[in-house]
Amino acid sequence: MPARSTNIRILISGTLACGGVGTQIAILCRILLNEGASVSCCATHCQWSAEELEELRASGAKVHLSKFGGWGALLTWPLIIRREYDVLYCIGHGRSHALARRFLRPGGIALYHEVLDCPAPESVAARIIPIMDGLVANSRIVGRDMRERWPKKPVRVIPFLTADRVVAAPPPRPAIDRRELRVVYLGRLVEYKGAPRLIREWASLSRRTPLAPARLDIYGSDLDPATLPRLRKSIEDRGLQDRVCCHGPYKHGDISKILADADLVVLPSEWEGLPLVLVEAMQHGVPVVATNVGGNSELGEANADVIITDPAWDPFVDGLLRMATKLRGGEIDAVRLHRWTEPRYGYATVARQWRRALLDSQDYFSQ
Repeated sequence: MPARSTNIRILISGTLACGGVGTQIAILCRILLNEGASVSCCATHCQWSAEELEELRASGAKVHLSKFGGWGALLTWPLIIRREYDVLYCIGHGRSHALARRFLRPGGIALYHEVLDCPAPESVAARIIPIMDGLVANSRIVGRDMRERWPKKPVRVIPFLTADRVVAAPPPRPAIDRRELRVVYLGRLVEYKGAPRLIREWASLSRRTPLAPARLDIYGSDLDPATLPRLRKSIEDRGLQDRVCCHGPYKHGDISKILADADLVVLPSEWEGLPLVLVEAMQHGVPVVATNVGGNSELGEANADVIITDPAWDPFVDGLLRMATKLRGGEIDAVRLHRWTEPRYGYATVARQWRRALLDSQDYFSQ
């Protein structure tokens, strides 16, 4: 689609993070640039690779990074960033959002996008929200809580972008019957998300009927470079090399291939926002078992192909075994799952909301 003419200047403030935040920023920039907007990103921290940064710049976005964190931004950004922006989009917690707000033109609008749970009263985000003109939450639950805490601020609920196109419906999948069940985890390899515990428990879990026989494939990394080797050693120490594989980092473009070989995606997390990996799995017709944290409960509403459990290990295991029964019995319908997901979280729906939020902000947040 050719870009339409617009003079809107948008500044994006927030860490260029990995995972869902990084995917959101990259796709959102492409959408806005395609609409003819001018887009700049300012970040005090960057987790992107040099290749990913180059792709962002090549798309037409300007990128302002600070090598020395907030102090470096405070000293250098006022010299290189002009006070000319119509919209400031602040994604996630960040102390630099207040500085970025200085670059709005008079009459410009500042928006804060909470990517996890409703900010705690003394959090960095809670201190920033009073100078914001509008708030965005990823899920209805978090949006409800934010409205209660900040009743005078307009709050809109818009999920993360998962793709820059409509995801085609998957082909029907046959029942798994007695073959090996392929369980996949995607995301950061931190304790609170559950990947380390999955490894510790897999020797026992993978012998339980109806889950057995089953293998676990883990995709992801962590900011701590020691995490991945530590988890791989944990697999070796337990003699699980034939049943568990820690593949390491993956790119967003790898998702389709990973999910094509997956029977089930799991996320036994202790807290979340609305995890992008779960929505991506569902768009590809792969069922999900996840704990009821953040906005996850919404994924299971009137959805026979998803199981959301109480946020504790034993209920999660019960859900995993129930899903294994459904998969082996042919009760999961990949096409039905895609049909449930795409109208709620797919490109056409979500991109339209983000276009309105950032290209027609005054009207969108005044309704």
